Amino acid sequence: MPTLEDIRLGQLSVAKGLCQPLEVEECLALQHKNEQTGNQEQLGELLIMRGYLTRTQLARLLSVQREAEQKVTRIGHYELIRKLGEGGMGAVYQAKDTRNSEIIAIKVLPRSRARDKTFLQRFEQEARAAFELDHPNIVHGLDVDFADGYNFLVMEFVQGKDVYSLLEQKGRLPENEALAILEQIASALDHIHGERLVHRGIKPENILVTDQGVAKLADMGLAVDNETQGRRRITQAGIAMGTPFYLSPEQIEGKQQVDIRSDIYALGATVYEMVTGRPPFDGETPAVVMMKHLNEQVPSPHDIDRTISLQFCHMLEKMMAKDPALRYQVPGELLADAQRVKQGQTPLGARPPAGRSSVSRPEMHKIDPKLASALSERPTENTERLAPLLTGPGSSQDSSDDTRYSSGSKIRKGQSAALIGGVRSRAVQANYGDATQNVKLAIFVGLAVAIAVLVFVLISVLMPR
Repeated sequence: MPTLEDIRLGQLSVAKGLCQPLEVEECLALQHKNEQTGNQEQLGELLIMRGYLTRTQLARLLSVQREAEQKVTRIGHYELIRKLGEGGMGAVYQAKDTRNSEIIAIKVLPRSRARDKTFLQRFEQEARAAFELDHPNIVHGLDVDFADGYNFLVMEFVQGKDVYSLLEQKGRLPENEALAILEQIASALDHIHGERLVHRGIKPENILVTDQGVAKLADMGLAVDNETQGRRRITQAGIAMGTPFYLSPEQIEGKQQVDIRSDIYALGATVYEMVTGRPPFDGETPAVVMMKHLNEQVPSPHDIDRTISLQFCHMLEKMMAKDPALRYQVPGELLADAQRVKQGQTPLGARPPAGRSSVSRPEMHKIDPKLASALSERPTENTERLAPLLTGPGSSQDSSDDTRYSSGSKIRKGQSAALIGGVRSRAVQANYGDATQNVKLAIFVGLAVAIAVLVFVLISVLMPR
């Protein structure tokens, strides 16, 4: 995971005109890949290795960075306690309001960014969204002000961790925990959609989970009013580093009309990482990752971990359909299906056609529901009764029928594949057992005849005439 110093260095190198955003993205992606193999490399060294910076330029940037990091302990009425994180819109601190001793979070826009009208407008936009969006699963804004040369936004302090940190700690999350987060963020998106906004920045770092399990969506600086999108649309300069892992295909293609369905896709990519421990697509450069979002598929989570239910994968496929028209059209539809999956029911939303989602169909979708029902009742008996189901029509064909997607609610998680594999083996033996015995008999008779002929020849040669 890039350190705050790495992120700040990348932003500074772009601000000074020494690097392009995609060059920094490339090195951040390479840094992330190297970390997975145990190699810890600083962003500055990678920028030099790729030829994007010289050693002298890096030294100057680090000097400027150290000067900018001079400790600021108080801004206006707020006493800064510790830094919580840093992103494209500035640093976030835990702080105390000296007027009432309330613990809050404060996002401070750097002075250098405040001189940029685009970033200042985005910061003000986040402040408006934070105030206007009153929902239990959205980080709420409390105040916005200017003091001691800094523009800052005061927000509620969330005692907990973001999803990225949870994944760093746990590796991946169980389905029920990921589903609980998905349901809450879908509710937040439903509220955002009701206000005719689009978040455009759904990713693990922007989902905070309290110690009580309440998920909250943060970083409303990317929210865009859908009705005035042409006037307030955010350009590439406004996209925070690291988002190619979660960008929807239409965002990658640069389409003007990006709506809430892009947020649904990004939430799907985030949830995929929750349950598998890795983002859907990876690559050495942002361009490689983005091309994969456009053209490739990743394995179904069920094929990675058989304890992940088929219903959950059904929902995830629809969330990450490459064509927005094949996704959930509004967050309310997604929320309803999430609640159904939570109860062990099949989602109502139709799956995208095969190959039209970034998430491939599970192998289990080919099993006939009658077979699954029979298996759940008597998984090790009556193999002759099951044989027609195994070899009958539809057993090996890919069907778009949603009912065929489920292998039966009575099959326990983690046992479906083992049961079906075992019964399939016994059924094949029941069908072809006689043929196998006939082959063995033919071989035995053939060998006996050959031996008799050989003995006859030897006797004929050796006997005296």
